[in-house]
Amino acid sequence: MAAAIAMEPVPMCSDAAPCGPDWIGMVQVGLAIGLLYWFARLPELALVGAPVLAAIVAWEELPSASAASRAANLAVIAALGFGWAAAWNRLAARRQQRRLVRLTAAGAEHRWPELLGPLRRGTIPIAAGLVLCAVAAGAIVLGLRAVAADERQDARATRIEAEVTGRTDMSLRVRTPDGRRSTVDALFPEDYSLGTTVVVLEDGPWRRLAAEPYDAFGRQLLALAGGLPGLSLLTTGLLARRRGAVLRRGPVPALRVLERLDHEGRTWIHAADDATGSAPLFSCTCVPVFLDADEPEESGAETGVLHDADGIEDLPIAGTRLRETVMLGVPYEGGELAFLATGVDGIPVATHTIGPVRMSRP
Repeated sequence: MAAAIAMEPVPMCSDAAPCGPDWIGMVQVGLAIGLLYWFARLPELALVGAPVLAAIVAWEELPSASAASRAANLAVIAALGFGWAAAWNRLAARRQQRRLVRLTAAGAEHRWPELLGPLRRGTIPIAAGLVLCAVAAGAIVLGLRAVAADERQDARATRIEAEVTGRTDMSLRVRTPDGRRSTVDALFPEDYSLGTTVVVLEDGPWRRLAAEPYDAFGRQLLALAGGLPGLSLLTTGLLARRRGAVLRRGPVPALRVLERLDHEGRTWIHAADDATGSAPLFSCTCVPVFLDADEPEESGAETGVLHDADGIEDLPIAGTRLRETVMLGVPYEGGELAFLATGVDGIPVATHTIGPVRMSRP
């Protein structure tokens, strides 16, 4: 990708081929940056983003590229193909993990206990993602409106040929045939040599170069800054809600396992016969659910509903030793689970994941 960007020819702005906002380029940059994260954490988005970026590269970059640039872009397409295949394989492995657990737990299934209450994971990511996506959409709309306003101004303006007499980092000083001198903003003043003739558009106090229409770069940057994390958060929240709904929809596997809470607050799950704790199967981050502090215990027992705690500090079974627990749900990479155990004081303790399951390294 770095080689393809470095070798891409930069077109010169001219009256015949004016520069302008590059919306396709914005999509390319957004997908390239997003895929670096999606390949690692969101293969669901990578399955969609990689083919779209590969198609854009093939359509936009290959036809007019030099031999070196074409080779670099073909390498980018090949890398996207490998990434897409890896994402597909990762999701296929998740399906296989779910299938094997279902077979192993055949007959050992239980409906989601009302004791655990509803899973609300995904609400905050969805809300934050919607806000950021709205910001990105607003930036795009404002950019398109500004471009349309510039085009209308262009249609009304008078075209005047002027000679370049000086330049600064951000503007050109020009002289018209009638001797008037003025300063015109320029995005690339180094492209205009002294003594050359440029076309200036004038409409009252409004003035710009004909070769440099309005560039919505700022709006595009805002759209990328809001759209990329917004799309990632929205997808993460929707996946969490969907996985939580699967847990409550019907009977789920109920398996006896051993769990251990490390000093960093992560829960490590071991097989029920791994009494030494030598081979963790996976890890996840969990929070406890228990009765509201301002309600008597008998009231909570009547309703059978527990509520999320703010953190893991008050977990009665906190510690690094192995303890028996019942795991509810299908353990697979990215899944959602709940655990039922008995605390040190004999009171039932329930926890559920607040993040996706991550498989242990071999």
